[in-house]
Amino acid sequence: MSEQIFLHEYRNIVDDMFVGFKPNGSSVKPVHIAGGSLRSIYGVIADTKKIKRLSYVANAAGKIPNGNEIGAVYAFLAETERIDEEIGENELESMRNVMQKLLAADKGVYSGTTDGMVSYTAGSKYFITKKAMYEDAGEFIGGVIKQYCPELACYIKKNLDSANDPITLLFSPVLEDEPELTFENSIHEDIPAFKIMNTTMEWYLNGIKSGGQCLLENLKSHPNHLSQLRLFNIFCVFHLMRYLAMLEAFYCEETVRPILLDFTKNSGNSISRASQMSYTQMHRAISRFYAWAYAQHLGTLSKKELMELETPVYDAKKTSKTGKEELDHMWGLAKEEAVYCNSDDDLRLIFGTTIYDMLALEASSHPVNYLKAIGTQVGILYPPDNLHPNKRFVLSQDVVEMLLRCCVTPREVLNGTELRRRLWERFGVVVGGSAFELDKLQSNGSILQVDEDSLENNFSAFASMLESMDFAEIMADGILQIRLGGVDN
Repeated sequence: MSEQIFLHEYRNIVDDMFVGFKPNGSSVKPVHIAGGSLRSIYGVIADTKKIKRLSYVANAAGKIPNGNEIGAVYAFLAETERIDEEIGENELESMRNVMQKLLAADKGVYSGTTDGMVSYTAGSKYFITKKAMYEDAGEFIGGVIKQYCPELACYIKKNLDSANDPITLLFSPVLEDEPELTFENSIHEDIPAFKIMNTTMEWYLNGIKSGGQCLLENLKSHPNHLSQLRLFNIFCVFHLMRYLAMLEAFYCEETVRPILLDFTKNSGNSISRASQMSYTQMHRAISRFYAWAYAQHLGTLSKKELMELETPVYDAKKTSKTGKEELDHMWGLAKEEAVYCNSDDDLRLIFGTTIYDMLALEASSHPVNYLKAIGTQVGILYPPDNLHPNKRFVLSQDVVEMLLRCCVTPREVLNGTELRRRLWERFGVVVGGSAFELDKLQSNGSILQVDEDSLENNFSAFASMLESMDFAEIMADGILQIRLGGVDN
């Protein structure tokens, strides 16, 4: 090992070794998860060159790439008999502007000419691009679902194959049936947590399987293919967030902290404060995991070698004088603490924690920011302002629908007690209103100052939301009945 640690290199090594993807971009969006997961499940990359040429009009600065000028595009379509003679350049240009807005609706197209910067907002096999920025997490969770809930993955693949949604039909003149590349993915199989599973990992995977199979039954009776893919993507994002939050439990045998959902619409009550604490416990668990992981990577170094290491820097580039002074101070404090440490594990954990803190200081993004960004974008965390530090678990209607469709099959009638049990078993979610959930909150190391009455009121607010969405009915005796229904395909 070199005499100086490069933090960026260390982070990549640890993510590859223990995580399976790199949760380090605060600009990640749900479309990036979709791009990766659908590519992983479908297994084929499409030829999107003509889609790109037709749909990419100009970048944010108004610059038009060579070959994408309206005259050149019109000539290409006319020569290949892909456009009616009655349509002029002005009409085509208007349509191209609509096409660009459609495919970039989720703001996942940073440059229309660079493959690594394109994640299309679309839902068929023709729009599956080569690997792009931030899509590795989607590839990871797609591979997990493909192995542990293959029935759901198979259905999603058939959905992509059908290609009968409005966006695909709009682009039909330029779609290519000949695929560009095959894609094979099994990233998770090399991760130690999957090789040697503990009971927490088995519980997590059972939640994916049982929730995914229930979601599958609901998707079969759902009339809109694009809506099906949207629900599936929310399913992927939710389980990605859980995976990050549970890494400490997978590797260090720590307890699983429950996700307390807040339905009260009040930022100042005990439920909202407890939900904030639930989120805080989640990102603290992530921080502790990374401190442990960096300590593991330091495992070949003796105490003497650690004490002689130079102060780590982010990369080989020059660090600012102010930044260097701050890093020197942090590394010096770690060495001072390590002097009195007798255990090798404790010694390395001191330096591992310091490396994590240094990365949080130096890097433009880190795992907690990643979690906050994707959770806010998909509608799991609130407030929507990504800079707001006190997030809590307030779900959008789309996320609530996904949870319900993963817990209640079509035409099944469920009571509130059974729903709460399934929410916990499949998502680690707690709403309140039962002794079962109160026990989960109290027995998992959660520091939650919330009383039973507040939890009961939270569940009542949840029940009212389900009723307003036509997913439930509150009977005359006060019993909640959940019934999703569906249509026969």
